[in-house]
Amino acid sequence: MQSRQIARLDSLLNENTAILRAIRAEQNTNMIGLQEEMRIVESIMRDSGFKVSSLTERIESLKDDISRTPVASESDSVESDSLEPVEIEARGDEVYNTALLDMKKGDYDLAIMGFNSYLESFPDGPRADDSKYNIAEAMMAKGEYAEAALSFVTVTKKWPGSGLVPAALFHAGRCYELMDQIELAKRYYDQIIADYSSSAEAELAKQKIIEMEE
Repeated sequence: MQSRQIARLDSLLNENTAILRAIRAEQNTNMIGLQEEMRIVESIMRDSGFKVSSLTERIESLKDDISRTPVASESDSVESDSLEPVEIEARGDEVYNTALLDMKKGDYDLAIMGFNSYLESFPDGPRADDSKYNIAEAMMAKGEYAEAALSFVTVTKKWPGSGLVPAALFHAGRCYELMDQIELAKRYYDQIIADYSSSAEAELAKQKIIEMEE
């Protein structure tokens, strides 16, 4: 189990290195996000008691690399225009799909870290709403209902046109129901019924309200 987690952490470091190179190329610096990613990896290693000096050395090396990355200047814009958007999108897809695979395996901590990595590096990417929604689902699966509810609500606020909104509202309501915050749960169920009456989640919400009132 530990060797598999070490291999996964090593894979994430490789992905972050590729992302860093892409960020350098396009001069779209998001150093704070990448530094936070490194702190997450270090925290997982410490909490798990890993004795993996080689990974620690690579983390320190990548952090040094991040700190040396220059801030974009006006003269650099010509070079960024020559980038291939398809290559950048492919890197984002790789990060997202790896996190999704971790999610399907039940490796929720690694999945959350991977989806956060996507959001930090591609905040306006085509899978940004899916990433935040999946983070919420992973938290819910871990029993972190308060955090999950907030993440589900974030999906509805930040991406109001997303097709995930009805499901996000329903799961937010479900999280509050599981925390015995019935009035809050009903509020989200009522919102689904009012705003998304033709959705499958609206029917589920109606059933939940009936069950809570019995």
